[in-house]
Amino acid sequence: MALYALVSAGGSPGVTTAALALALTWPAQVIVAECDPSGGDVLAGLFAGHLEARSGLLALAMEAGASPEAMAAGLWPQLVDVDGDGSRLLLPGITDPRQAGGLGPSWSALATALTAVPADVIADCGRLEPYAASAPVLAAARLAVLVLRPTLRQASKARQRIEMLAEIRGGSQRLALLLVGEGTHSGREVQRALGIPVVGSLPEDLKTASTLSDGTGSRRGIAARPLLRSARPVGRALREFEPGSSQVGAGTMQGWTG
Repeated sequence: MALYALVSAGGSPGVTTAALALALTWPAQVIVAECDPSGGDVLAGLFAGHLEARSGLLALAMEAGASPEAMAAGLWPQLVDVDGDGSRLLLPGITDPRQAGGLGPSWSALATALTAVPADVIADCGRLEPYAASAPVLAAARLAVLVLRPTLRQASKARQRIEMLAEIRGGSQRLALLLVGEGTHSGREVQRALGIPVVGSLPEDLKTASTLSDGTGSRRGIAARPLLRSARPVGRALREFEPGSSQVGAGTMQGWTG
């Protein structure tokens, strides 16, 4: 199984919403791991605060410390079942950004545990900042995915983040872009400008995004909504991604030109 790390260049492109949309349509058992050093959002968002933050990354780190073996053994009891059948699970993140630095070497142990778990893992690493505490998770991922809107402003921010990711990961061969919403440039234009393959795109689906980010409305029929319909082929493209690919994700660029 594999670890996929999602990160943003800033400007609210919706990394957590993208991670959840992918998880809800993922073709295998999957864990969403909230590795954003600024804090996790899903318990207060998708679950609308109905679950207490008793389990998750902080509890795991306190119990396992910096031991990858103890981290792997203690991971499963800390997971929250998202849909009731065990196929989609959540590792809740920290609740206070001041806790991120205190986790220290636990980030490296977590990265090792997430790559060894017998399930795919989508790590929500939030906004990429210099000297990010979650760098070990980004370095260990099979693929690091930069989530951005296809605008000049976001593309400009992305350039520096791509350089940062390449430094963390020792190269740019296992980097990809995931585009969210409409913008001023096509997927192929963004790909050419940044030199990183676009693995797919997700539409601006405010109703579904609100359900995933804030728990509003009902999840009934959510699989048929535009966001999740588009997330399904993106998930397949991520799993099939080959380093060195230079093609825009097939079948995921509906409504785009270029």
